[in-house]
Amino acid sequence: MLVMYKKILSLTLFPLGIASTALLPVSSAQAVTVASDWIGAATQGVRNQPQGPTVASRLYGILGTAMYDAWSAYEATPISTVLGDTLQRPTSENTQANKQEAISFAAYRVLTELLPTQTANLTARMNSLGYNPNNTSTDTTTAAGIGNTIAATLMNARRNDGSNQLNGYVDTIGYSTPNTPTQVVNIELWTPESVPIDSGSALQTYLTPHWGTVQSFSLTDNAQYRPPEIIRFLSDRNASADLQAGTITRADGTVVPISAALVGVDINPAFIQQAVDVVEFSANLTDEQKLIAEFWEDGPGTPFPPGTWMEFGQDISQRDNNTLDEDVQLFFALGNAVMDAGIATWEAKLSYNSARPVRVIRELGRLGLIGTDRGDGVFVINAWGGPGLGTITIPATQFLTYQNPFGPPSPPFAEYTSGHSAFSAAGAEILRLFTGSDVFGGSVTFAPGTSAFEPGITPGSPVTLSWDTFSEAADEAGISRRYGGIHFLDGDIQGRILGRRVGGSVWNRSQFFINGGVTTPEADNVLALLTLGGIFSLTRLRKSKIK
Repeated sequence: MLVMYKKILSLTLFPLGIASTALLPVSSAQAVTVASDWIGAATQGVRNQPQGPTVASRLYGILGTAMYDAWSAYEATPISTVLGDTLQRPTSENTQANKQEAISFAAYRVLTELLPTQTANLTARMNSLGYNPNNTSTDTTTAAGIGNTIAATLMNARRNDGSNQLNGYVDTIGYSTPNTPTQVVNIELWTPESVPIDSGSALQTYLTPHWGTVQSFSLTDNAQYRPPEIIRFLSDRNASADLQAGTITRADGTVVPISAALVGVDINPAFIQQAVDVVEFSANLTDEQKLIAEFWEDGPGTPFPPGTWMEFGQDISQRDNNTLDEDVQLFFALGNAVMDAGIATWEAKLSYNSARPVRVIRELGRLGLIGTDRGDGVFVINAWGGPGLGTITIPATQFLTYQNPFGPPSPPFAEYTSGHSAFSAAGAEILRLFTGSDVFGGSVTFAPGTSAFEPGITPGSPVTLSWDTFSEAADEAGISRRYGGIHFLDGDIQGRILGRRVGGSVWNRSQFFINGGVTTPEADNVLALLTLGGIFSLTRLRKSKIK
């Protein structure tokens, strides 16, 4: 299973079984701070009680905030996000022991509420730290009382933050889409799929479609980083397509049959090209690209993409021998960065409700707009044919994503923009700003035949993934979804841009609280954004203008 090697990479700390690792030289005797320890409890809890990337990202944000708020009572300058400096303790009480105890009670309380099935494990952790989990005192002259008070205040606010936590995070907006796998009404819009695809089983339910309304940590408007609109199928906004009839009605009322001859006339060639790009990746997958797709998949049984970056934060903590004070500030910013990235991404996803490549490619194949007619009206493509089959010629209507063959062909939510790209870019931005450098230096090596999707086959020889910088790791996470057939180019690149912007926003907001409510000069992530913008502008050169 993929979870066997997911995800923290320091072999001296977390043996991975099927992958040899050489992330960072860390002494096994190096102490883990109590803040990092609770992050580990959270990521393990998410593995055991999977609820999806949105719910997980919120949990990491709440945990980071709870630990920070409890710690701030024992620091002269920092203020709590929920109670300001009202819990400030005398300097004589600003001890490591008090900080650790307050942090632990705050973390325990929020995690037992957010991960109720993990209460036994969390209680065992409290006991191992020497704290009494039954101590529910709110006496703020004690460390336990501060932790309990912070957790109660924070959760009172968060229970009504738009996530619908009290009702299991279920949809609050009545989401619907006109499409089904057998009847696509609008090729631009998301289609729920059977799991596995073509199995005829129950269709996917959109995961937390209301998430774009959740209260963020740093955003003034959850739509403030919404990317430009998706690529449209038709070149003329005033035209319409009847996909089931196979016709296009032009603005003047003329009805024409859909055919490849209309590409560049009525049909936007950029819409076709984005699908062709995904097929080309599929047809030319190397062992390295397959393992990149697998390594970053982060599905159920993992801490999900935001949790991967929380665990990278743990690695950096040990690499740099962080103090407790440093770790509290790191995970405060990092947790809220992945939380806000999820909120901003889901706002965009719902706004555009865009289709996933697997359904677009299959529908284009049915319409004869991608691939080659083999002579009987069936349009075929060269693509990955399934586990162990390599690249073969298949009908475009049978296109497969390079994902767990027993899992969903695509995640249960819209394509644009990429959550992986945004979570990773936001996380990388925080790690870059916190450490003062983009240097990462991580790597992971896969032995022959250790693929989760093609076990015993891939890779044919050892493959090493390595990242000199946080940015390289984040970019690889983004492109991994294109290798897997999960995202188009725009969804990836715009997700990276959104994530960088969110990371900068969260950094600035976290520094406001850390510096006692004083606004500091904004973080400079212009260079990273310009680089991403340059990449994206090149892709736009080939896109047709929409009338």
